[in-house]
Amino acid sequence: MNKFYWGTATSAFQIEGSIENDFTDWEKQGKFKFNGAYPNYDNGSNHWNSWKEDFDLIKKLNLNSYRFSIEWARIEPEQGNFSSSALRQYSEMIDYLNKLEIEPFITLSHFTHPKWFHELTPWHEKESISSFTTYAKLLIDLFADKINFWISFNEPIVWALAAYGDAKFPPGKKDLNLMMKAIHNMMEAHTIIYDYLKKRNPNSKLGIAKHFIIFKESRSWFFLDKKVTDHVDQFFNKMLLNAFQENRLSHWFPTVLKYDSPIKLDNKIDFWGINYYYKIYSQFRFSLKNPIFLFPKEPQTDMGWEIYPKGLKKIIKLVAKTNKDIFITENGIATTDEELRKSFIKRHLKILNQQKDKYNVKGYFYWSLMDNYEWLEGKSKRFGLINVDYENNFKRSLKSSSSFYIKQIKKYSKSKSLQKQLKTTTGK
Repeated sequence: MNKFYWGTATSAFQIEGSIENDFTDWEKQGKFKFNGAYPNYDNGSNHWNSWKEDFDLIKKLNLNSYRFSIEWARIEPEQGNFSSSALRQYSEMIDYLNKLEIEPFITLSHFTHPKWFHELTPWHEKESISSFTTYAKLLIDLFADKINFWISFNEPIVWALAAYGDAKFPPGKKDLNLMMKAIHNMMEAHTIIYDYLKKRNPNSKLGIAKHFIIFKESRSWFFLDKKVTDHVDQFFNKMLLNAFQENRLSHWFPTVLKYDSPIKLDNKIDFWGINYYYKIYSQFRFSLKNPIFLFPKEPQTDMGWEIYPKGLKKIIKLVAKTNKDIFITENGIATTDEELRKSFIKRHLKILNQQKDKYNVKGYFYWSLMDNYEWLEGKSKRFGLINVDYENNFKRSLKSSSSFYIKQIKKYSKSKSLQKQLKTTTGK
């Protein structure tokens, strides 16, 4: 029987603390003003100093996997200068997870970069490929025998839009052609990493964790709303899936973007990670510069996102057309209402259970293991199964949704051994 991976996910910058990178630089420069909010990093969730306690909590929940990222800026604070102490601690973390029989899923890039990167080798320039793959190859050389599942990039389109579209992330540019060049170079880097990993350990798997959104036309009677919806869906949800199969990165939207370039990807990807959270509505605007208006109709989370579990089914069916393995690499809710979090988990896992065997879904990772720093928002958005008390030395405590999640896993697990383990945790 094939193993199904039940876990949680995090990113290094959002939880570790004690980091100096492009995001902390931007915070110091006051560039993160967003709708009146000034997100304050303030040592994240102190995971860098509390990782063993956090991993013990994962074990206590009897989850069999954990997805997390390695902070490039910590590994290579200056170009060409690699930190042996940081590498040693990550090695200890990976070893401890393996000792606990928790499968580590490693993400190489989750939005952040070393402080030097955007000035010396930004993603829209070809030199970026060498910079990133040098770092990635180092990690592969060190950890290829310890890690079975690797993710090159987390949500590359989300990052590129924020960095080159509306300039909310560093390097803070507004140029969609540069954005497409950046995406192009990131995907080229992915294929280099793929080839290198396969030579080092042919049994290792490499994928991309990609954000997917359900787009719905705002006015069903208005054909231009439908056109806009089709364009944003094609760009955001389908463009990369198609690029890997067609060896061409391409998107055209009248007056907004025209990009068409060959790219030799040769379908070099073992799995697609689905990051799924919400549905959003799209509307056409009579504007040459910005004809797209996106908005939620029924925000039910603290992020203002509409809860739409049926969308997970649609996204799984879309990604299944690639004939690659599928992992739900992120799915979660920002709320302080634990009953709402439980409802979110229950409704999405019901959909997952209906689809996972039909479409080769191999795992599910709730976002997030613990409360963390949320991009552009700070620490007010509580995604975690573990509460972090920021006013009391980052004290951890399990939320009631954590045991509920385990009960749901037990309900849907076909593994008798896992059910036995979970019985010990839940008491039922």
